[in-house]
Amino acid sequence: MNFRKNLLFGCFILVAQLLSAQTADEIINKYFENTGGREAWSKLTSMRSTAKVKTQGMEFPAIMLSKPMRQKIAFTFQGMTMVQPAFDGTTGWQTNFMTMKAEKMEAEDNEITKAEVADFPDAFLRYKEKGYTIALEGSETVEGTDCFKIKLTKKPVMIEGKEEENSTVYFFDKENFIPIMTKSIIKKGPAKGKSSEAVFSDYQEVNGLMLPFTVDQKFEGQTQASIAIEKIELNVEIDDKEFAFPEGN
Repeated sequence: MNFRKNLLFGCFILVAQLLSAQTADEIINKYFENTGGREAWSKLTSMRSTAKVKTQGMEFPAIMLSKPMRQKIAFTFQGMTMVQPAFDGTTGWQTNFMTMKAEKMEAEDNEITKAEVADFPDAFLRYKEKGYTIALEGSETVEGTDCFKIKLTKKPVMIEGKEEENSTVYFFDKENFIPIMTKSIIKKGPAKGKSSEAVFSDYQEVNGLMLPFTVDQKFEGQTQASIAIEKIELNVEIDDKEFAFPEGN
C-alpha cells in the first residue's frame, strides 16, 4: 500500500510539473506575441540605445550596444568615457574607476558574461535548445501589478571554483504578458547573497517590437540607479571594433 501511495504521489507530482511547464510556455508564447512576435525577435541583429543614467543625485549620458556575442555599456562623466562592462566575442572587460584604464575580467566573470551575452536578443527565445528550463512559481504583486512569476534556470555557473545554480525570476504582467521586473541573487563580491532587481516600464514600440524605455536597478528593493532611454535603434550597423578591448592599457 505504501508503494502504491508513493507511486500515485509521484505521478501527481509529475503531472503537476508538466502542467506547470505547459502553463509557463503559454505565458512566454503570449509574451512574444504581445511584443512583436517570435519571427521579429529572431530577426533582431543589433540594438543601440541612447540613454541618461541617474544615480546618487547625478546624471550621465550613456550608450548601450548589443549584437550576437557582443555587448557594451559606456557612459560619460566629466568628459571621460567609462565602460561597465563590455564583451568583444571572447573577452569581457571594463574600466577600472581607480586607474581609469580598461581591465579584462577574471576567468569566472568572463564565462558568466559570455553566457549572458549569448542570450541576445532574448533569453526565452529558443531557451530549450540552450538547455534552459522554465517553471511557473505562482503569482505575486509587483509595483502594484498582479504578475505571473516564472523562474528561468540556465546552465550552472562556476563561482569561486564551485558550480552554482544560475537562475532569474521574471514577473510578467497578467494583463499584457510583458515582464515588469526580474530578480536574481548576487553571487560574488561585497553584495553576495543580496537580491538584485531590474524594474521595466514605459514600454514603447520600436520597429514593431515593444521595448521598455525606463529601467530601474534595485538592490534589496532600494533603487540604486535609473536608466531613461531616449532612443533605441534596431538592426543598425555596429562595427565589431566598438566592442574590442583597447590594447595598450
